[in-house]
Amino acid sequence: MSDYLKLHFVILLWGSTAVLGNLIELSATQLVLYRSVLATGLLFFFLGRHAKVAPSTAMLLILNGGLLGAHWIFFFLAVKVANVSICMIAMATISFWTALLEPLLVRSCRFQWINLLLGLVVLLGIYSIFRSESQFHYGLGVGVIGAILATLFSIANGRLATRASEQAVVMYEMAGAAIVCGATLIISEMFGLGLASDRWGLTAWECLSLAALVLGGTLLAYRIYVSLLHRLSVFTINFANNLEPIYGITLGAICFGDHRYLGIDFYFGAVIILSAVIAQPWLAIRSRRKLQPLT
Repeated sequence: MSDYLKLHFVILLWGSTAVLGNLIELSATQLVLYRSVLATGLLFFFLGRHAKVAPSTAMLLILNGGLLGAHWIFFFLAVKVANVSICMIAMATISFWTALLEPLLVRSCRFQWINLLLGLVVLLGIYSIFRSESQFHYGLGVGVIGAILATLFSIANGRLATRASEQAVVMYEMAGAAIVCGATLIISEMFGLGLASDRWGLTAWECLSLAALVLGGTLLAYRIYVSLLHRLSVFTINFANNLEPIYGITLGAICFGDHRYLGIDFYFGAVIILSAVIAQPWLAIRSRRKLQPLT
């Protein structure tokens, strides 16, 4: 039970990241660059030589961190071109993509119809929430791309988490995210894509928001998340992550007054998502028992 409590604490931390990102008036790519560089630097400072891993493992973790960096860019871009609510709704599709992609990419993962069914139930809840704000199609599309990238990152992380300590895994993945963001900004400047805002400096309030984003929403959250990958399945983690929209939208309502846009459709969809998340561990246990051979 403690693992599930830790999981929901991590999801609460992740749910706050959209709010924190919205408080920082930088482009999505600049924000992710700050986040990943600071996280990498802090971990390297505290880990030192204990962060050493095999070169092949380091390369795989950095590459996977590149996926994470790309996910973060699309995540914060959805926040900035739409709003916190739309971004959070898009993130709730992660369980659906996991149910489809994990059995295709991981040989040891057996396709389970119950997971796909629960993913479709969550999509019903998402639709109920989204139909009241259907004018944000572009933001939702950007967020869904971010959700697919997050799914691929999580599936790969499930294979890589045991190759190094939690802190080392997070450090190399943050380095990969920083490399992707830095390269994206350089290419953006070369081709005039304008992915950077006019300023790089931060106000005092933005510094506090960034510190909370790095320390809570990144270092603490991802360390616990990597440790949970040793004991919980990727689908279970990603499915429980469907509560992130509820946490994020609630925090957005408190911080930005988004409650003015939350009608009966939101609460109906939230109940559907919550019910499916609560039912998933119980249904998964029953499914595993049925698959056990008779003795």
